[in-house]
Amino acid sequence: MSQDTLGNIRRAMDEQLARRRYPEGFPALPGVPTARFYDPGFAAAEMEHLWKKTWLMVGVESELARDGSYFLFEQLGLSVIVRRDKDGGIGAFYNTCRHRASALLREPTGRVARFICPYHSWGYSLSGDLVSVPEAHDFACLNKADFGLSPVRCDVWRGLIFINLSPEGESLADFMAPVVGPMTGFPFENLVVKDHYFIEMDCNWKLAYHNFIEGYHTTTVHPQSLAPHLQPQTLTVALLDHGHARITVARRDNSSIYSSAAAIADEISPVFKELSNVLSTFPNCYAALDPGGFAFQNFWPAGDKKSVLEIRLVGWESSPSDEAYWNVMRTSFQAILAEDLRLFPGMQHGVEKGALSHVLMGFKERALYWMEEEIDRRIGVKNVPEPLRVAQVLSGQVDR
Repeated sequence: MSQDTLGNIRRAMDEQLARRRYPEGFPALPGVPTARFYDPGFAAAEMEHLWKKTWLMVGVESELARDGSYFLFEQLGLSVIVRRDKDGGIGAFYNTCRHRASALLREPTGRVARFICPYHSWGYSLSGDLVSVPEAHDFACLNKADFGLSPVRCDVWRGLIFINLSPEGESLADFMAPVVGPMTGFPFENLVVKDHYFIEMDCNWKLAYHNFIEGYHTTTVHPQSLAPHLQPQTLTVALLDHGHARITVARRDNSSIYSSAAAIADEISPVFKELSNVLSTFPNCYAALDPGGFAFQNFWPAGDKKSVLEIRLVGWESSPSDEAYWNVMRTSFQAILAEDLRLFPGMQHGVEKGALSHVLMGFKERALYWMEEEIDRRIGVKNVPEPLRVAQVLSGQVDR
């Protein structure tokens, strides 16, 4: 799908409906080593080369509605302040005082005029500058200009906030460039957060994330909750550079999956109104873009065998007329999610117990394999021990 037009996508869906054999010319997908889901060394390599050097979606711009508004990003063993300054800019700093490393903020969200350390009251401006030190004359080596908060690279793409723990590397614009075309016509800029919460999971983060970027399980795991609203056999996948992917499935009608009474933004294009579209933003952000409202789901590692699912339910500007939709949406979303979550502990046990050296992925699961390829590319393919490595076979299948 080189052009994301409704007609082109529907033609690709018709091809999928008619297909009865493995696509001619499409590479076979070798097995993925199960040790990638529990090996401590591989998890450490991911932390060093993936999580610390890749753009990570951490919030929605409307969460920082006023100057001084902030939220804390507290995953990956870190605490980062993401805030809006007095000029309206959004930026990020490590949540660490430059005096003796105390956390500056403890509340997960709020609004402040300055950052004041609760330990010795060192004060920092919203720009991160050190502006006040009690009894500063006692610090012979203190130059305030050298002791501002440690910055974290931060940028905004169409209303979505990203951070990158590395001070160097590709820009966010370059990282998200492959997504621009496929996501034209969906107004991310206008999203507001309706709910925000976390779920701890007893499984590797990749094991959980894989579940959401394939539709092969829709009729078996969600026969009553989700399958009646979709036509799973129409599933098409566009692999995008940098490990991203777009997945599209036909709906059985043109309404929201959750309710026909959804408050749908006028500027949403027909591609998103008439078809179910999933955006998989590498490495860990999943969004099924329902036109009435949906969830950003971020999958964070919490060790090699545990993870945290962060959920932001998002929609459009609130109005009394859409409250009924959101009541239905929350209930339906949680029911569908519960059907997935109950599978993960058993899957984690399965990959660890030694019965399988590899898991096998089919054509409909190619977004999973593409993600695993990108992980190795980020680590450096030659840096991945051969028993843990995945074969690089999909680069010729990227939609550009």
